[in-house]
Amino acid sequence: MSSEEAQMREAVRALAGALETMLNLIRADALPTTPEARTLMRKAMAFLDASTGQIVGSERSEEILSVATAVNRLIDSVREQILDDAVAASPVPDHPDM
Repeated sequence: MSSEEAQMREAVRALAGALETMLNLIRADALPTTPEARTLMRKAMAFLDASTGQIVGSERSEEILSVATAVNRLIDSVREQILDDAVAASPVPDHPDM
């Protein structure tokens, strides 16, 4: 395995770890979520479960890159939905009249 492939595998592992951490925070009710965010999270988890074999067993960097790209898209979607949910759940600031 070349160093490029090793770096790509490590990047995919890091992405999966970041997603797992984010999902654990949400499961622990550390962040507000909506049904839309939960649906995206379930989709991301299912995708990671289904693609683990491709990530670990592939010798082709193109295949690993396509999985990493898809994981990145899912992480971005989940993150954006969580941020939208957090903003929507935040109380309106109480500013005195100017």
